[in-house]
Amino acid sequence: MVCCSLENNDVGWFSRRQSAYQCTTPITASQSCGGLLARIRPTILQIPPIHAPSFMALRRDTLVEAVEFPIHLESIERYFTMTDRRECAFCASEITEINDSKEHVIPNSIGGRKKVRGFICITCNSSFGQSWDAKLAEQLNWFSLAVGIEREQGSCPAKIVHTVDGTELRLRADGTMTRKEPFFQKTESDGKVNIRMLASTKREAQQRLKGIKKEHPGFDLEGELKNLERTAFKVNSALQHRLELGGSEAGRSVVKTAIAQCVRLGIAAHRCEIGIYTLKTPTDDRGFALFYIRDVVIDRPQTDLFHLVSIRGDSEKGTLLAYVEYFGAMRVMVNLSSKFEGDSFISVYAFNPQSREELNLSVNWDIPATELHAAFNGFGLDANNFYLACRNATAIAYHMQKMRERHHVHREELSAVLSQLGIPPGGIPEPKDRDQFNSLMEEKLGSLSEFIKKIPPMPDD
Repeated sequence: MVCCSLENNDVGWFSRRQSAYQCTTPITASQSCGGLLARIRPTILQIPPIHAPSFMALRRDTLVEAVEFPIHLESIERYFTMTDRRECAFCASEITEINDSKEHVIPNSIGGRKKVRGFICITCNSSFGQSWDAKLAEQLNWFSLAVGIEREQGSCPAKIVHTVDGTELRLRADGTMTRKEPFFQKTESDGKVNIRMLASTKREAQQRLKGIKKEHPGFDLEGELKNLERTAFKVNSALQHRLELGGSEAGRSVVKTAIAQCVRLGIAAHRCEIGIYTLKTPTDDRGFALFYIRDVVIDRPQTDLFHLVSIRGDSEKGTLLAYVEYFGAMRVMVNLSSKFEGDSFISVYAFNPQSREELNLSVNWDIPATELHAAFNGFGLDANNFYLACRNATAIAYHMQKMRERHHVHREELSAVLSQLGIPPGGIPEPKDRDQFNSLMEEKLGSLSEFIKKIPPMPDD
């Protein structure tokens, strides 16, 4: 498994009943990747020299001679098998309408929508496929939360992140950050009970206050509910984020996606014999590999993240390969077959997981055989390319997160002002209330404007 530790400037917004100090200073942060260190600020990234050896620095003739890989990798090709019996790629049982799992090509947990039939039965998908997808979703959950991935059922689970000084925060599906645990303090003085509370969400604050009401019947619940206030909370330490990519389980999720896309194109799953072997053999990971030797996406978008699955067929050499990329950060090459017969082809399926818009992207499959051999034998990680891929993807995602948080805070402040004036959500202030409405919004948006200033610009490259 390859691990990339990334740390970003970040400021969380928290719900608390009493006013608090404003967030006025951006958090300094550092970024490390594979043991390499760089200092990040909202608009400046300083990259030190890369000292780790890269694949391109190795002698290709020596590398190729030292590699013994029994699977033929130099080429691939496609043929259609629409009349083949539909059977499960794992247990070979016939797939019917009853046991068809209707598998997502790209896991729904990271934004996939398209499904394919006739690939895996429900039993096998529950036993194997879901655990692989869960591991992949766990590794990419920070990106899913940052860009706002919407799942068909439920939402992305909140992720606990840490600051350098050990503070634990919770990154939520709406892009905002809160304390991991609420703060609650009760003291008695002069026969009176004093309560201080800091809740992560409005609902959590309401539940806490209702609990206080049960314990102290004289507590003014309605009055305190009206006084709930949302303010910025200053974090004085760098926010650390550790990004882990790859490994046996997440890798097999990628292989499953590649085969599912082949089935979607009309290629029977059992024709991807190397891919199926990889899925069934947990001790052999040679059928997939992280691929950062070169960037194969032509005219890569610089301001958007995307998912991509490309299948390459080559009739002259009879093999089948797939290139899969998630959020611009995770890049994997998959070996599917060395026995294909048919016409050469290149297929690319790409989309923006946030907007769900399909993208017209191209992949350069003019990849030297030496690089493919190297990748499938553990030499597919060029340290500098890996670092740049993670840095750029994280910068885009971080910008998107802050923009989402800005809109979320704006909606919260607007809702609070409308509630204060007795106006129902979505309502329009009456002429007699407009002056007060404008005054309250100006007061609320004062803190928001400070927050907006801290939103980092989109990366230049």
